[in-house]
Amino acid sequence: MDKRPEFSFTHDAGVAEFTVPTSKYLDTYPDASFGYIAISALVVDSRAQANPRLLLLQRAASDSNPNKWEPPGGASDDDDPSILHAAARELWEETGLMAAHIAGLAGHPYIFTLRNGKRVCRFNFTVYAERDDGVLPVVQLDPKEHQKFVWATEDEVRAGKVGDIDLHFTREEVARTSLQVLEKAGQKEMHGIDICLHDNDTSSGTAQQKASPTANGSRD
Repeated sequence: MDKRPEFSFTHDAGVAEFTVPTSKYLDTYPDASFGYIAISALVVDSRAQANPRLLLLQRAASDSNPNKWEPPGGASDDDDPSILHAAARELWEETGLMAAHIAGLAGHPYIFTLRNGKRVCRFNFTVYAERDDGVLPVVQLDPKEHQKFVWATEDEVRAGKVGDIDLHFTREEVARTSLQVLEKAGQKEMHGIDICLHDNDTSSGTAQQKASPTANGSRD
């Protein structure tokens, strides 16, 4: 991946509390049951309002959870200007796409424990990506992390299949949140956001060189 760009995106008021660095956010919730934050960027292509699609990535066969499917995401690092910037960074690092607008939280915070005992809370954000002069960006995967991508509709996520590709998700929570995002995208018209997310010629491909964290959170 090229040198990290400057991220410039808009966001809904409902995610304003995530415009701070991870450390400041954690200071706001001293009694939280976790000490680390991860994010997922659920990227929606809503050009066809009646049948929006979601970007899903297949993990590399050599990585943990091999061949399983998930949205872009990862850790919110200490040097990220904000948690929302972490979502934009992970999206760019894993797909080459640039966040144009972060629309809001998707589903509930998901709390899990790493093998080293660290407790992590994952926040899922609905994201719309930008395009350059009307040209749809091509998804560019890091083959060390992901080997394929698909753009999946709600029906395809429910069926666990896009064409001849089977979707086996990393966790049930991922499938559930993906469906929630697609259901909402299909019901709500996005005003004033002119964005397209996928390659002109294909919907799949292979790898190329305010929410309280202590309420309604699902747990491992």
